[in-house]
Amino acid sequence: MAIQFNKHTSDVLLHNPLKDFKMDSQTVESRVDPLTGHTTVVRTGRKFWGQAYITDEKLLGEIAKEATERCFFCPGKVQESTPRYPEELIPGGRIVVGEACLFPNLFAQKEYSAVVVIGHQHFIPLDQFPSQLLGDAFKACAAFFQLIYERKSASYCEIGFNYLFPAGSSLTHPHVQITGSNWRPTFLVANLQQSSQNYYLNNNSCYWADLIETERKRGERYIGRLGNTEWFTPFAPMREDEVHGIVRNKSNFLEFDNADWEDLADGITRVFKFYRDGGLSSCNFGLYSGPLGEKVDYLWAGVKIVSRASVQTRPINDVWFSQNIFFDGMVTKPPEELAGEVRNYF
Repeated sequence: MAIQFNKHTSDVLLHNPLKDFKMDSQTVESRVDPLTGHTTVVRTGRKFWGQAYITDEKLLGEIAKEATERCFFCPGKVQESTPRYPEELIPGGRIVVGEACLFPNLFAQKEYSAVVVIGHQHFIPLDQFPSQLLGDAFKACAAFFQLIYERKSASYCEIGFNYLFPAGSSLTHPHVQITGSNWRPTFLVANLQQSSQNYYLNNNSCYWADLIETERKRGERYIGRLGNTEWFTPFAPMREDEVHGIVRNKSNFLEFDNADWEDLADGITRVFKFYRDGGLSSCNFGLYSGPLGEKVDYLWAGVKIVSRASVQTRPINDVWFSQNIFFDGMVTKPPEELAGEVRNYF
């Protein structure tokens, strides 16, 4: 069965006060994700609102100059002020790869919660983010995943990134957070696993391989390939400026080699530069995986990246009831348009 891209288009008529109350028409698209069935609305009439999310450069500059004396992620402080793991789990209590340093999250979210400081620099602008630093942070995560899988039988792990306070970070110093559990996966991973398995059983093929082949042929949302990673915009995005990357034929983090982590870091930092060139300054990403140590043919692990409302003196929230309550996607820029812009960075 071919992958179906289903959408419903409606035209809304109103006398628009922004256009001297002349009759105005706005197109609204309701889309359905071809794998999971979640719904998204693309509101083309709200395009002008994007200007409200442009960065307050003066405020961002003040944040960049923020004193590092109080930052316990900076060199000289991180060894003195951050927690350590028990020696029987991690000799020395921390994992260090290049400038990346992994240690326990002081406020645990799951059985195994860690923070990875990405580099020594207190503030890194999005358009100057070195992919090597992010790659080293991912490799520290990989070493941690291997340890908790072998010694604690942890099965489900995630990597998350909050960049600056509009995205949920309380610290300027860039870092990623990782969680591990031997109980059950997050809702997203459970949904992707079940939906991908259903597709595999019904079609005798991998949804992700079929999706990339289909998107590459259509050319609307496909962005490009970096090494063993594929990049595209989703047909039914949940958040603004959403970009996905997946690792071909690898279903969990323990299958990744160093090149895979480096390619993911490369792709993510390219998206960072696209965001910053568009006047944005805040974002989230999350890397997801199937159960550690369990190779499955129907799931490819990957990353989702979204922009957030930028650093501003009077910030505007970018998440509404539709996402928080009804779990419905809501975006202003069609993913086809977004892909055309991001493609220039790959």
